[in-house]
Amino acid sequence: MKKVFLFTIIMLTSMASHARVEGDSTETKRYDKIKICKSKYDDSMKGEIDLSFRLNVGMNTMTGAPSDYSFKIWPSWDFGMAVTADWYPFGARNSWSIGLGVNWRKYRSDKDSYWVKDVNGEMGLIPYSAIGNGMNFSNCKTTLHVFSLQVPVLYTHYFDDDQDWYVTLGAIINFNTGAHTTRQYEVEDQDYDIDTNKIGQRPVTVDLMLQLGLPHFPDLYVKYSPTTFFKDGRGPKMHQLSFGIFL
Repeated sequence: MKKVFLFTIIMLTSMASHARVEGDSTETKRYDKIKICKSKYDDSMKGEIDLSFRLNVGMNTMTGAPSDYSFKIWPSWDFGMAVTADWYPFGARNSWSIGLGVNWRKYRSDKDSYWVKDVNGEMGLIPYSAIGNGMNFSNCKTTLHVFSLQVPVLYTHYFDDDQDWYVTLGAIINFNTGAHTTRQYEVEDQDYDIDTNKIGQRPVTVDLMLQLGLPHFPDLYVKYSPTTFFKDGRGPKMHQLSFGIFL
């Protein structure tokens, strides 16, 4: 009887020990499963700084200009490149960026008018017909060219773990180091190409920018400058507007 009782105690102890091991194993497996399912964009990126290359291609126009000023969205274009440092202070879902870039913009005016600078140094568009003298103009093109060094300051919020859906808001500071206008036309089979420099652009302007990231599509952007392009008294009050894609 004592042997049976001792055997029973040994069996119960063995089963309890086995159950405890199985329980520990099950708990470990459960913990590992939770760990594996955790997002790859977790707090491991907290505090990281990455570098990004940004390339944008879009179209331009001017808004707020006098009613007799006409600008063509195409073939006006906006092209820029920038490198930014992206800081993730709270993890991968939010980033702050600052960088340095370059930008070229071209604005095409209506073919019947061209830019001219008066004796006071003020720029304005006048029709070719105002020149008179019975000249017959053809193949007329009038453009305004701007080159800028840029400092983007941006905030990005990502809506998904793969960072496919996001919105970027911020400002781009433009140091407009170069600007000129060009008029091209043909008179009696002679081609003319005339540039006007020192047009009085503001040396510094600011673009407000909105960028949208969409999966399976190029990223979209729109930029608008609340500051006027020309200095006071140097040209019409008008604002730059650009939109396009990031590649």
